[in-house]
Amino acid sequence: MPLNARPIAVFAALCSLASAPLFSQFLVSPNNGGLDLPEGFQALVVADNIGRARRIAVRENGDIFAALMDPIDLGYVVAMRDTNGDGVMDIVKYFGELDSQCKSLEIYKGYLYVGSTTQIVRFPLDDRELLPSAPYETVVSGFPTPRNHRSKNITFDDSGNLYVSAGSPGNTCQEVDRTLHSPGKMPCDELERYAGVWMFDAEELGQTQLEDGFHFATGIRNNVAFQWDPVKGELYGVQNGRDNLLQNWPELYDENESAELPSEEFHHIRQGSDFGWPYTYYDHLQETRIISPEYGGDKKKRPEPGLYDDPVLNFPGHWAPVGLQFYNATQFPEKYRGGAFVSFHGSWNRAPLPQQGYNIAFVPFDGIKPAGGYEIFADGFKGVDVLHTPNAAKYRPTGLTVGPDGSLYVSEDKVGRIWKIMYTGGTGTVWEPSDAASTEAIAAQLAPASSTSLPVDPKGQALYNQYCLACHQIDGSGVPNMQPSLIGSQRLDGSDDAHVVRLLLEGSAWVENKKFPNLMASFAFLSDEEIASVINYAKAQFGGSKSTLTAADIARKR
Repeated sequence: MPLNARPIAVFAALCSLASAPLFSQFLVSPNNGGLDLPEGFQALVVADNIGRARRIAVRENGDIFAALMDPIDLGYVVAMRDTNGDGVMDIVKYFGELDSQCKSLEIYKGYLYVGSTTQIVRFPLDDRELLPSAPYETVVSGFPTPRNHRSKNITFDDSGNLYVSAGSPGNTCQEVDRTLHSPGKMPCDELERYAGVWMFDAEELGQTQLEDGFHFATGIRNNVAFQWDPVKGELYGVQNGRDNLLQNWPELYDENESAELPSEEFHHIRQGSDFGWPYTYYDHLQETRIISPEYGGDKKKRPEPGLYDDPVLNFPGHWAPVGLQFYNATQFPEKYRGGAFVSFHGSWNRAPLPQQGYNIAFVPFDGIKPAGGYEIFADGFKGVDVLHTPNAAKYRPTGLTVGPDGSLYVSEDKVGRIWKIMYTGGTGTVWEPSDAASTEAIAAQLAPASSTSLPVDPKGQALYNQYCLACHQIDGSGVPNMQPSLIGSQRLDGSDDAHVVRLLLEGSAWVENKKFPNLMASFAFLSDEEIASVINYAKAQFGGSKSTLTAADIARKR
């Protein structure tokens, strides 16, 4: 299988870690496969270019399974095996012809459980074979297909229960999603089937959400980082917070507030928990829960005390947590045992400020609660010091799991790489963040997407930065699998102005025959002149078109 960096042998002893497995040698990748790790840790790239991987699982024999966002050879799951003992997966096979992308999987009692958009299925595993021994069986079905946050994330407790986290179909349950000043629905009907956790029997087949699911917790916008900790005997998740504070409520929030808020909330989830979405969000700067502007909030109003649960820890806004793994093994030093690792996929919606996240944090625990704050455990995924567009990131970390020898496995969904992070006692790369980006790095990220030298209309550019930049990015590159790229778009070459005008006036989920999960909101509140200006800017900057629209053209299309 192709690898960007073949491993080299590094020999070390574990004299100072008597409780860890005694290895005779460590196989690590040059420069830890691109990762910056604490001293004493090193990494091996065990798989590469396998597809856009999310959650991963490792069997006792070392086989690795990964959930994929895109099918390869009609399969949404990849199975990998190392046959020569060097730690690198040399057999890679795809399976699982499911209904849609799958972002979650877990091994439970001899089965590989997989969560897709509408169902949870399980594949029987054979102790000797890499691939499942039979077709899948459906454990739970009947989940509706949301526009956003489609993954069904799964975990199991010690009492035979399966927990499924279902994300919200929209951003804040507005009457018109992601639209300026659109009020929130009261009550929010999305809470009936989405934005919460449902509990099922882990082994009973043929269950459905409506008939068999117990609504365990609610008010959770999108809980992708989700795990039951068997040592604590408790359920946890890290929520992806809401977007568009500045875009939808510009009179209340500035660029810095919209980038930093709301918190990414670490939840201790118990039966009956309500974490307040969409009516509230948590503001870590004020250290309190705040009423959302869609429901009459002014960024200061607080809900009635005790009405909603608070997080046990908060991270900065828009880091996008997608992986959660408690560490209950013994290979790592004592400080890590009982704590939690959280992987942050990285933001797309902090523009025009630099994007953040793209790292793995460690959260120490004291009993069932975090023992304070967090620290960055693994970094270097971005590939640059300062990142302005998500497409420019080298890697975006996703899945986390602990292998049978106590190593931490990490997946990512930009190119499909998997690392095995080990404590070797040797000298790793100590992360030292730079205070300033290089001029060359910033220039490369902000270079015009179009090769044309067409003049830029300052008014159109200002409108684009206000209303379009957060989704389509400063360079027009969009966000993979969420918002389309405008670069070289056939819709912007001047041949189909009617379609572009209709998009801005009416809003749509369809762009160039591809359906993206995030809705294109209506911008009919803008004047005819403003709509013409922003379209003309996008056409010149990203489509290379010299043709321009006028306010009269827009008026005729209204």
